[in-house]
Amino acid sequence: MRIALVKRRTTNSMNSPSDRLLRIEELIERLSISRRSIYRLIADGEFPRPIPIGRAARWCLSDVENYLERLKQQRSLAK
Repeated sequence: MRIALVKRRTTNSMNSPSDRLLRIEELIERLSISRRSIYRLIADGEFPRPIPIGRAARWCLSDVENYLERLKQQRSLAK
């Protein structure tokens, strides 16, 4: 009996690493805020909406990076 091992792809089929899709757990870790805070920011229109994939929600890394860059720019303008 032969068993074939299949290497699981760690990235999706999008073009660049910045287009990788993030799970909510990855957002929580990356942003250091709670799940509730993320969804509150979405409801307030401040954070990118997730991409629904079946019952799952995913965020484009590039959207999250753009959000963080916007925060940095707002912080520098406030000084």
